[in-house]
Amino acid sequence: MSGSGPEDGAESSMARMLDIFDVRPHPVVPARYVGDSDGGGRRVVDGSQILGQSIVAASKALPGRTVRTAHALFVSAADPDIPLDFTVTTIKAGRSFASATITARQELKVRTSCTVLLDIPQPDLVRRDELAGLPVPGPASAILAESLPLPGREVRIVGCIDIDDPGEVGPPVVDAWLRYDEVPARDELHRAVLAHFTGHLGISTALRPHAGLGTAQAHHSLSTAPMGISVTFHDPVKWDGWLRYHHEATFVGAGSAHIRGQISTESGRLIASFTQEAMIRAFERGSVTDIPSEARL
Repeated sequence: MSGSGPEDGAESSMARMLDIFDVRPHPVVPARYVGDSDGGGRRVVDGSQILGQSIVAASKALPGRTVRTAHALFVSAADPDIPLDFTVTTIKAGRSFASATITARQELKVRTSCTVLLDIPQPDLVRRDELAGLPVPGPASAILAESLPLPGREVRIVGCIDIDDPGEVGPPVVDAWLRYDEVPARDELHRAVLAHFTGHLGISTALRPHAGLGTAQAHHSLSTAPMGISVTFHDPVKWDGWLRYHHEATFVGAGSAHIRGQISTESGRLIASFTQEAMIRAFERGSVTDIPSEARL
């Protein structure tokens, strides 16, 4: 199987991403899956793409259960032209809960390690949804994010013209509204889609209060990369229309940043929470800090 970056003629789109998330069973080895990537013209794979693929791989390896939490560490940059190989190792599969690790490799090299907790959906005993921060303007008054183009997906950011611009100074909080032309029918693809965007705006959120710094400088004067993402799904993971991604950077320093976030429907129903650990360092060309910038697909 060949890689499937844009160099092979395929155009980046949300429909293509859904196909990429839906990893295929290995023809011989059980609990092993293969998948492609889309670097969007870059020589690096978005880590949250691999997180989404890992969620689907775990769901296929442990049918009848849903992924409740997933925690991925992006230990090495992946090449979009080399197929990804996912190995699901079950830690325990009990009557209510199951856990597993998913290791994503390229040519035997580990790229991402993911740990997941799965369960069998249960009815509510009690329910309480709490959204962080204050209410924000709806998508109609938010600003189209032209730096995040992907056919089949629309992104609008509240109160920010260009999220990458070092001159866009504001609080370490970013709210983005997302809408997809097509919402997948299968539950595990719902979760992969939600996980995918958790890696896109965290570093921009962390840099926003600091004048003269922005993700437009990545690969030039800044070396930035998401190093780990954790996502927790709050069932039912269903939506129709717009989604709100609320980001808040609670710490920046020592070459790193911590970002927490929530995903809710336009009506205000909380469906997922996430955190991101990111690297933000001075760029030293050709050194060990020469790590690909934050992914933008």
